[in-house]
Amino acid sequence: MPQYQPPQRSKRILTDLFELSDELENDFTRKIFRQLTDLARAELEKTYDKLQRDADGNIAENNSDIWVAQLAALESGLLNVINSPQYNKTINDYLLDFEKVKAKSHELHTELNGIVDYAKADAELAPKQRYIMDKVIYELKQGGIKSLFVEPTKQILLNAITFGRSITQVRQEVNKLYAESTDLHTGRINSYIGQIARDAIYTYNGAINETIANAYGLDGIAYVGGVVADSRPFCIHYHGAEIAKKDLNGILTRYLGSESLSSGMYKVSVSDYEANFLIYRGGWNCRHIAIPIRLNN
Repeated sequence: MPQYQPPQRSKRILTDLFELSDELENDFTRKIFRQLTDLARAELEKTYDKLQRDADGNIAENNSDIWVAQLAALESGLLNVINSPQYNKTINDYLLDFEKVKAKSHELHTELNGIVDYAKADAELAPKQRYIMDKVIYELKQGGIKSLFVEPTKQILLNAITFGRSITQVRQEVNKLYAESTDLHTGRINSYIGQIARDAIYTYNGAINETIANAYGLDGIAYVGGVVADSRPFCIHYHGAEIAKKDLNGILTRYLGSESLSSGMYKVSVSDYEANFLIYRGGWNCRHIAIPIRLNN
């Protein structure tokens, strides 16, 4: 299996592209996570102030009409957080940064494949870009963020009301839920946001590459990126490889036909995977980029 060796300048641009992608992902994840949890804590403080306490300072809400209304008000406040102007602006700023990724990708293909006119490719890219952006907005305002952030926060307060816990105990539970990543722990909310941000950047890069490959009939693929402890079998085997597009169907037939080799890859047909390989790559949250190239044959 031939290994891909890009020219020195292309190698530097490719390194810049990976560093830019990581920087945008990390900055956005940190910013949106802290904004989300800071605004949520402010909403919780409003709720704490309204709760009845017993002589020991434990929550003592006996009237269901009152605490049900308070939980509903908290849920409304948390939904307002993920629909607030500050939160929306942070997401929109991140999506605007996609233009930086496209510019760097164009720079790479100009150096690597001699392409100078991207009008046709960009026209094909526009609807794919919109789809990727809409998916980011959905996941961070409707999808997983509700199940990982809104519902668990409500559950902490409901448990506290049910079992008569103190506000101090509630704050401790909230701190666990809203934990950032450390050496020993990865907060679920923080991890989820990071995965959405990373997948969006790499999927967008894949969409750029797919439109360029289609527009200019490039017949090869350079599979480059990072290998980590839990990398998929496909990514480990083809890391750094040069793949001819004509061989892709046979490769995918072998991998998708094996329970172990297909680990982490999308569960779709070979024809679907082949048609979208530059976007799908090794599967969801993959850290590789499949760059279309001209083969020397």
